[in-house]
Amino acid sequence: MPSVGDLPKPTDAEIIRWRALESDVAAMGEGLRNGSATPDDVDGAFARLMSSDIDWKTYRNALHIPADAGEHAGAIEVILRRISDGWGRWLSVDAGWYPLIIATDALLAALDTDYAVHQVKEKFGTLRYYYRPSSEDVGHETLDAMDAITDGAERASAVTCERCGTTGFLQHSPRRWMKTLCASCADALGYVPTQPN
Repeated sequence: MPSVGDLPKPTDAEIIRWRALESDVAAMGEGLRNGSATPDDVDGAFARLMSSDIDWKTYRNALHIPADAGEHAGAIEVILRRISDGWGRWLSVDAGWYPLIIATDALLAALDTDYAVHQVKEKFGTLRYYYRPSSEDVGHETLDAMDAITDGAERASAVTCERCGTTGFLQHSPRRWMKTLCASCADALGYVPTQPN
């Protein structure tokens, strides 16, 4: 894992530019999910993205502890420090899954203290926790156990609201974006239950 001094330390001005960019991208994503984004909106957001004066290497390699991390900030930082340069040191999940990813990290670290993380994200409504062992010498039994942990986390995420952490179920937006949400969060975001095939 990278030590404290190994990671880029952004300036206050860089952080302000990053937050503005992230806000712009989030707004474009929301417009795409709810169907309100026009082609001009998308073109404008991409133009602002491409014309930004952000140092992308610094952005990718700096720690991006979520603003809503609260009591989980320290544990999330440990996970982000496991991410290798170039992968982007951020989580692409909402706060309801923070306890789940922290528990996943603890279980994986118990098997392989120095394992690395590639990505932690939501995909098709459930958690994906991509990792690699610390060395090629990790045995097949340990790898199988580590895979079972990440598979279990994915299954747990399918019944845990990504937004608030209560019991949830797979929902979809009018544009068919998938997310695991409780009824209250689904209603607030305009998602409806996904019908089984």
